[in-house]
Amino acid sequence: MPGRTPTSATGSVRCWASVPEAFPASSTDREPVLAVRSSIGGMLRSRAFWEQRSLHPVARLLLVLAVGVLLCIAIAFILASGTFTRYDLLAVALYLSLAAFAWHPTIAAVVVMVISGVGVVFTGSGGDLLELAIALSLVAATCVPWVIVAHVALLGALTTYIALSGPTLAEGGVYGIAGIALIAFLAGIAFRLVAARETVLVAERARIAKDLEAIARHDQERIADELHDGIAHDLTLILFHARALPRQPDRAGRQVSLTTIEESAEQALQSIQSLLSLIRDTKTEGPRLRSTRYEGSVTEAVTSLGALLHDAGIPTSVATPSVPLGVATTAERVLTETAVEAVTNIIKHAPKSKSASIGIHVRPDAVELVVKNVAPTSLTAEDHTTGGRGLRRARQRLASSEGRLESERTPEGWSLRAVVPADPDSASEHGGVSAFPPP
Repeated sequence: MPGRTPTSATGSVRCWASVPEAFPASSTDREPVLAVRSSIGGMLRSRAFWEQRSLHPVARLLLVLAVGVLLCIAIAFILASGTFTRYDLLAVALYLSLAAFAWHPTIAAVVVMVISGVGVVFTGSGGDLLELAIALSLVAATCVPWVIVAHVALLGALTTYIALSGPTLAEGGVYGIAGIALIAFLAGIAFRLVAARETVLVAERARIAKDLEAIARHDQERIADELHDGIAHDLTLILFHARALPRQPDRAGRQVSLTTIEESAEQALQSIQSLLSLIRDTKTEGPRLRSTRYEGSVTEAVTSLGALLHDAGIPTSVATPSVPLGVATTAERVLTETAVEAVTNIIKHAPKSKSASIGIHVRPDAVELVVKNVAPTSLTAEDHTTGGRGLRRARQRLASSEGRLESERTPEGWSLRAVVPADPDSASEHGGVSAFPPP
């Protein structure tokens, strides 16, 4: 263990996660399933509003009951008269076709138009014309526009035919049929509006529930990140130096461990208090956590992390560029978090590493962070190859900044490589590197 006093690395190891937007608003999430606006005007202009739809379950039940009553009345008249005429056949067929609106609206509408047309043309029945006008309510409530237009056109043609062919309609009867058809059409549109609004509300409720779940997951991830990136790292340092303290050969080495333990314990305590404050107080903001460390500089972070590994007894070389990196602030913060995670893994899983290296390399189109360690031959880096939560989250954060993370086992130990794209708005000049000398 080197016998030099600790730098500020111990007190500035942890970098709080910069959490990206957890649930960006997309058109799919923000619009209802029917893609219609909640206003009546918007619904009436929407193509989705005029798509075929089934009746509401309550309306379906009422329709079946009404048709059942009509069938009972028709059968009673047939039994009372003792004869079964073509009028009775058409009436029964019409009632059954009306009942079919509960399951197959388009087929039912076509059958109703055929039966009513046959009844009006071949029997001259005004009752069939009236039933066709009333059936427009079901057509308007369930069918697509071309079926509605066909129904209205047929009704108009049959009404004109009856008015010109004989005295079936009383004086002003045409206006009566037109009025009944208009009322039926408006009633059908009203039912369609109610059904559409209900569908919109159900879709909005589902979207809100989805957003609330996303918020809950976001908060859980945030708390887990705070615990892992900060508190767990500080506790790892405490545990490592507490185990190493009895084996320190000199007073200077023991002082380094004691100082590291004290500073890490204070930092962990502050982090716990801030996190508890944030969890308990949901209405106001708790004590503000520092959004970043090392003043947002990954170069400073890498230098401090190299000093930390030195203090942990692992000879470490550090290479950093002497010019600005030319990357976005978020990308630089993610690189810092990745470097912290890599160093924590070395201290936690390979504390007896023979050596380590941390380097930042600037390329024309990207900036690369490389962390390596040389572990004893008896140790393997298999656990680090896939990584736990820390590397998984680092990979996600890098992906959000259009970067990537690669970690693999090497013949000497373990290697991690994180790459983020260069920011075209930042300086892209290249400079030399300065090395942190090994002990």
